[in-house]
Amino acid sequence: MDKVIVESLDSDFSGIVTAPNGKKVNVFFAYPGDELHVEYVKRRPRQRSLRIQETIRNHDWKLVRCNVFGECGGCTGQHIDYAKQLELKFSPILQSFQKDLGISITPLPTAKIYEYRSRMDFSVFPGPIIGQRQRGNFRKVVPISSCSIQSNWANDALKDVQSVLEQIPEVIWDRKNEDGGLKYLTIRKAQNTDDGILIFTFTDGYESHPSMEKFRNLCLLSLKQESLLFCYNRPKSEVSAFGRPEILRGKSTFTENVLGETFQIPFDSFFQPNPAGFLPILSFIKERIPKSGKNLIDLFCGNGFFSLLYGDSFENVDGYELTESSISIASSTFQNRYPNKSHSFQIANLFMSTELLKQKEEATLILDPPRAGAGKLVTQWIRDFGPEYVFYVSCNPYSQKEDVSTFLPNYDFVDGILIDPYPHTPHTESVLFFQRKRT
Repeated sequence: MDKVIVESLDSDFSGIVTAPNGKKVNVFFAYPGDELHVEYVKRRPRQRSLRIQETIRNHDWKLVRCNVFGECGGCTGQHIDYAKQLELKFSPILQSFQKDLGISITPLPTAKIYEYRSRMDFSVFPGPIIGQRQRGNFRKVVPISSCSIQSNWANDALKDVQSVLEQIPEVIWDRKNEDGGLKYLTIRKAQNTDDGILIFTFTDGYESHPSMEKFRNLCLLSLKQESLLFCYNRPKSEVSAFGRPEILRGKSTFTENVLGETFQIPFDSFFQPNPAGFLPILSFIKERIPKSGKNLIDLFCGNGFFSLLYGDSFENVDGYELTESSISIASSTFQNRYPNKSHSFQIANLFMSTELLKQKEEATLILDPPRAGAGKLVTQWIRDFGPEYVFYVSCNPYSQKEDVSTFLPNYDFVDGILIDPYPHTPHTESVLFFQRKRT
């Protein structure tokens, strides 16, 4: 067994050590000065990994609120002072944009670093165990009775469901024996309304199992949350809150309010996990968007979030999104909010084709793609046919940087901000504002 000392922290909040063979290794839940007793473990021919046998901490964990921190695969930075967290994850991004693109972005901290998430997904395993996957071991689940980054409402719901499962544990899906049906619990609680929903994800076909009648009745009797929903997907699918829905009580959506606009969010649809923490980006766009423009193009529009917030400034709004339920919600909500305004919301896989996108006069583009980025087709379309103004919102500034490099030769960078809606994790959000160069 060898001894190594944690030397520094990386941008993902892991500690960096020099292994006995001289290589740099990243270790989570460690701090500079901590002493690790380690050994090499053979995994494959010519491949060995470092296994920690003992950690002697020389850093006080008084900042940590969570009783499973160090095991849970969620937060990785609660043991680090918040100002240091910002430095670790902001600095590489800011330096990278400046070095590779010549772009300077303004970093902004967040005010609330706990109880900020409006959605949490928990794995359910026999035991009964409700929890998060262990970091580095997808097959093991860490039991969680309370989570410090979700609301008190959500923590009460978690306890309520745990109590129900203790009474009827046979409904839980045993992945080894392929018995039972319940795989995931998803808790979605709006930040700015009283609305919330509990979503139970089962294996497809389990809805007709004899145990389900008892489980349904027990949920209706014991769970006080207004909306309860079951959904069913393939047994081997490790995807939560997705599949054929069954409304047990209430509705299949929940209501969120942002900047005075009301959004109906389908149970299986993406919505910002921290709407309050996202407000700096919304204010940034609102201050810079044309006050009386002709066309707004909303790519990866989801439920029409940006279209609803800024649609009153434009004569026409066009939204594009892959998910059918989201397009339906976006279209109906926009029609109700702006009954006399020209608009079109269309289903489109923008990673496969941009044929639906048309060059429009005096247009402003807002795009908020998935973590992997907007893709080559979209960025090339922006480069060749993109509108006068572009607001690029991203949950992954690194993929955003690669996308921007494609169309930047045809645009001037105006300004941008980098924010931290997800404290204690390495994740960030950013928005960059561009104006097309005059020819």
